[in-house]
Amino acid sequence: MKKHYLAFVLAAIIGAVCAASCGSGVESSIPQPEKTRATSATVAVTTEPSATQSASTKATEATKATTKAKTKSRARASVNSTPRATQSPTAPTNIPPDSISGANINPNLNTIAGRVAADIAARQVSSISLSKSDIELEVGESTELSVAYYPDNAMYKLCTAKVGNGCVIVSTNNRTVTVKAKSAGTTVLTVTSSNGHKATCNITVKRNEEITDDTKLDHADLCTASNVNRWVANLTAECQRLGMTQSASLKGADIAIDTADGKGKKQSFNEVNAANIQTAKSQLAALVTGDYKDYVFNCYSESKGGGEYFINIVVEEKQQ
Repeated sequence: MKKHYLAFVLAAIIGAVCAASCGSGVESSIPQPEKTRATSATVAVTTEPSATQSASTKATEATKATTKAKTKSRARASVNSTPRATQSPTAPTNIPPDSISGANINPNLNTIAGRVAADIAARQVSSISLSKSDIELEVGESTELSVAYYPDNAMYKLCTAKVGNGCVIVSTNNRTVTVKAKSAGTTVLTVTSSNGHKATCNITVKRNEEITDDTKLDHADLCTASNVNRWVANLTAECQRLGMTQSASLKGADIAIDTADGKGKKQSFNEVNAANIQTAKSQLAALVTGDYKDYVFNCYSESKGGGEYFINIVVEEKQQ
């Protein structure tokens, strides 16, 4: 009984061992699906780029693009900064080295300046002259004198004209000088070129017999140097008639008569003369105390310019 039991147990053990052995061989011979999927996943992972690899690739491509753009930019800058080739102008031929023309300006500026300076110097006015050296006019008359410049091709044909006193009025347009007689007297006309050369003409103005001391004249025609001197002479005679002694060394203006007061009026010589004497007598009466014989005086004219004058009278008591 025991023998049969042991044999049964032993057979069971052997069967279990065989079964285990067979199972192991079958398992190893049949591919397992799970392992195969794991391997496939591994392969897939290795064949597809990872996220890190993708980012690195994009960064590399961006760097290449930036480098390419910079290269193009440098190339454009190099092209733009390179000066364009220009065609040299054809130098004119057969032109003298010291000439100036529309096609050529001599680069030797010193030579050009020297030639211009020499040309200007050669064409300066060397002298001038007037068509007459002596003229005689009556009060109210006018005449013109021609101005000539030498040499004929001189540059800067300009001049000024002046006279010694107001018996004439002069004006010039650089080619002629106009002379208008204002009062009896003599004077010298001087014409001067822009570089200092002079020409002169002697002028004599005679009194026009048609103009009398009672003829009413415009202020400018009446208050001439000649008439002012006549008024001074008449005032001097009036002071002497009062008994005063003339002393030419006295200067001053106890009485000042302004000829400009007659501007805008038409008066005669006699009218102005009478007014001047009346003014002098009334003011002398206020200045002199006692006898006029105890005083000295002086009467003279003083130019204000512009054809106007002061007639001054100065009075002083005689020194005892």
